[in-house]
Amino acid sequence: MSHHIVSISRSAVGRTFFFVLLIFCAAVTPWAQAADLELTYLVHEPAKTSEHSPLIVLLHGSGADENDMIGLWPQLPEGFVVVSPRAPFGDAASGYRWYRKGRSTSADIRLSIAAIGRLVETAIKRFDADPQRVFLAGFSQGAVLVYHAILQDPGRFRGAAVLSGSLYGLDAHELSPRKDWQSASLFIGHGTADARVPFATGKAAHLQLDRLGVPNEFHAYPGMQHETQNREIVDLARWLTSRAAEP
Repeated sequence: MSHHIVSISRSAVGRTFFFVLLIFCAAVTPWAQAADLELTYLVHEPAKTSEHSPLIVLLHGSGADENDMIGLWPQLPEGFVVVSPRAPFGDAASGYRWYRKGRSTSADIRLSIAAIGRLVETAIKRFDADPQRVFLAGFSQGAVLVYHAILQDPGRFRGAAVLSGSLYGLDAHELSPRKDWQSASLFIGHGTADARVPFATGKAAHLQLDRLGVPNEFHAYPGMQHETQNREIVDLARWLTSRAAEP
């Protein structure tokens, strides 16, 4: 058991917060936001450290926080550095969000993507991760951020996973055919019983990516609602292993 006191963390919206984070598992360590960061996060480091491990950043859904996705690390491939950040908008009472709906949506998304980019650069240096094997994954609103991030900068990530997500907030001109789409690679998982982000929405995103020539795998999970289930994470882990092993 270890206890860490985190103080004077600055959020992406300029406020100052004080945190006391208690760690119940030695394998998961909290890191404070430094002056050049905008996201508080939890990290799982591999038990067997190796030079230049692959890195995956997990983005939670609306109303959750950094504790939500870090629990997936035992099901992900061994050897990955797993980072789970807290979204910049919201509070502990109502949960945190990557963007707010309304006139600020586009600006919020840009801010969040920039903060994630800075977090990736910091994590690569701090945990000696492989800059050529960085993955991004998100659930629900976090999945929307994944789409925005990888479609705006296809070559930045080795691969990305969209879990119960949509192309919300992306304009048609941002999805025009481009020569560099082949450098992107997506795992898409969606439950057929999802009432919050309908299955048809996830399927439509997959078909749009196919039309653009963006490499992607679409996985439908019969009966799964707006959630993640073991069968989906097993498929994701298999995909991550394959992608991380590619030269």
